[in-house]
Amino acid sequence: MGTTEKLARFVAEVPSEAIPAAAFEQAKRRFLDTLGVALGGSRHASARIALETARALGGNAQVSIIGHGDRTSVELAGFVNGVSAHALEYDDYTRRVTHLSASLVPGALATGEYAGASGKQTLEGFIVGFQAATQISKGLGAALFDRGWHSPSPLGAFGVAAAACRTMGLDAMQTRMAFGVTASEAAGIRKNVGSMGKAFHVGHAVRCGIFAALIAQRGFKVDPDAIEGVNDGSAGHARFGLAETFNGAGNYDLSLMECDLGSAWELTNNSTVVRMHPGVTALSSAIDAMIDLANEHELKADDVERIDLECTAQVAKLGSYTYTEATDGHKARFCLPYSMAVSLLDRKAGLAQYTDERVRRSDVQTLMQRVRVQVPEDFKAHHGAWAGKVNWGLMRLTIHLKNGKTLSAARSSARGWPEQPATWDDIAGKYRECCQGVIPPARIEDSIELIKNLDQLQNLCPLLEALRGTASKT
Repeated sequence: MGTTEKLARFVAEVPSEAIPAAAFEQAKRRFLDTLGVALGGSRHASARIALETARALGGNAQVSIIGHGDRTSVELAGFVNGVSAHALEYDDYTRRVTHLSASLVPGALATGEYAGASGKQTLEGFIVGFQAATQISKGLGAALFDRGWHSPSPLGAFGVAAAACRTMGLDAMQTRMAFGVTASEAAGIRKNVGSMGKAFHVGHAVRCGIFAALIAQRGFKVDPDAIEGVNDGSAGHARFGLAETFNGAGNYDLSLMECDLGSAWELTNNSTVVRMHPGVTALSSAIDAMIDLANEHELKADDVERIDLECTAQVAKLGSYTYTEATDGHKARFCLPYSMAVSLLDRKAGLAQYTDERVRRSDVQTLMQRVRVQVPEDFKAHHGAWAGKVNWGLMRLTIHLKNGKTLSAARSSARGWPEQPATWDDIAGKYRECCQGVIPPARIEDSIELIKNLDQLQNLCPLLEALRGTASKT
């Protein structure tokens, strides 16, 4: 069997009993976190435009758009909900993998509602899809990102396709066809990071994965081994499977995609970072350090001469090297000087700190000019897959005061990371923050309980009703 067939057989045939209880419990936390940020994100401009487009296109009223009263076709609803889930740049991140929950939760929820699945079946689809995407991610490695692909899109698309195939009961050959279609759909370029394009990538992944499963279910035929290529020296079409096309020759390891299939489950590995601040994931350690210093010393902007942030090359590359200015909420999430300045000024870095209005105020625009970002020699090795000895979150912070004193802090992790894991209550608090003004307070609490007991629901209707917005139109 080739890699595509092994992955497809895993998706279609791994027994439900083989999935550990811990994976179901972690899946519910991923649903709580992601549905919260998706509800908050449903009011973001990118999500509103996605919704308006879905309304203009029309479609069978099959699946719910969360945060609103609309129902539309399963792939369009998945697209809108996926855009919402990543619009705030507040969703989780799994080390050595990517932002998977932002696509997998909307994808599993949409196909679960479409198929009339129970809560447990929906969670199972999510878990299996999460693992399939994880296997592909580990086989492609950091080269996928380094070659300019925004990895949440192609990886998320495969995960959603796997989740949809599992939930809809597709067999192994149909799943191989869905993977082949997904390989031709997958896309997402890093140049669009820092714009609405980043959230589009996630919504696109959801739509692609769902559509691939739908068309495969109806008998659409493509190459059954679309992940691996045939390198016979001819450079013909057969050589360019997903791995070769996306990563280039020799920049992938198919054996890692196949390793421990059915026996290892990423959701039980404590490898997912719950972001407690929107924006660059690995910058959270520096944000926590700044907030703690500002509170401890009652810092004011007028006290500060200069702020020196030392971070890894990975963080600098994602942030300050590209986004030296913050002109709106999108760019502010990736502008390291902005996050340092607003964290000192506001003593927090939540949703309110990344609105366009807050970004453009003079106090933060002035203070961020005093922030200097550097990559020290001892941090330069921390590039590549975020695992083992590579830690993107290493940071040192020095605040030079006008009175000649300096304040310093050094961190290697942040609140919500595997080293300081977020509890259910921590995530529930974040959920409440995101839901304010989107669903009524009573339904916020009801939805938290429904997610907590998702594996006990006979169908998704009670949860979807709780996730409806306060008004059906924006």
